[in-house]
Amino acid sequence: MTYPYNSTISLGKVSLNVTDLAKMTTFYTSIIGLQVLSQDTTSRQLTTDGKTVILELRQTPLPANKAYGLYHTAFLVPDRHSLGLHFLTRGISLEGAADHGYSEAIYLSDPEGNGIEIYHDKAVEQWDIRDNGQIIGVTEPTDTKSILEQLTDIPKHFLLAQDTRISHVHLSVKNALDSSLLYQKVFDLGDKMTIPSASWIASGNYHHHLAFNHWSAPYLKKHQEGTPGLAFLTIHIETPLLFSATLKKAR
Repeated sequence: MTYPYNSTISLGKVSLNVTDLAKMTTFYTSIIGLQVLSQDTTSRQLTTDGKTVILELRQTPLPANKAYGLYHTAFLVPDRHSLGLHFLTRGISLEGAADHGYSEAIYLSDPEGNGIEIYHDKAVEQWDIRDNGQIIGVTEPTDTKSILEQLTDIPKHFLLAQDTRISHVHLSVKNALDSSLLYQKVFDLGDKMTIPSASWIASGNYHHHLAFNHWSAPYLKKHQEGTPGLAFLTIHIETPLLFSATLKKAR
């Protein structure tokens, strides 16, 4: 799967604190289609290609708590066929599906309430790219019929395509604009689309690597270390020089 967006960053491993390691491992392997690469008594490292960890599950003794943190982790699959397999083969209870103009996506949650997006990108020629570099997204009904019509061979045991990657992370925060401006400054990202309650930002010509919203802000508590949900996310920076510059801005 090519990634021709002139981006200087990419998303790497996402780590989740979980209260039931066994149940969450079963979900992400049997339902989502990841594979266990390595494990110990308190964690699981999950992969799609047998080499690169893209999701980590870490046992935590802390109880669930509605806190700022993860809104959803987004898994980018290579094509509509890969997206369609999730409609038919897993018996998944979906929370939504949408055509965003630049992508088609399905939405669900894991057993502990962490949001998940599985999506494929449309050809760049179909994106609504403005002269100022913004990429306007929409939320329209997904043409599920045409997606499912493309499926001809449904495997008995489903695995995500090997080149599936975590391509963006959407966060629940106290103030979306403040968070967006901070990450734009530190990582030299561009504002791709912003509304009063949410913001989508990216490096290069991608529609978004990070997103922020404060839709649930009045009901969320401050995130504490070890709280179930997002432990951390990883941002890969293209060159040592850019990494050094980013580190200086973060201090």
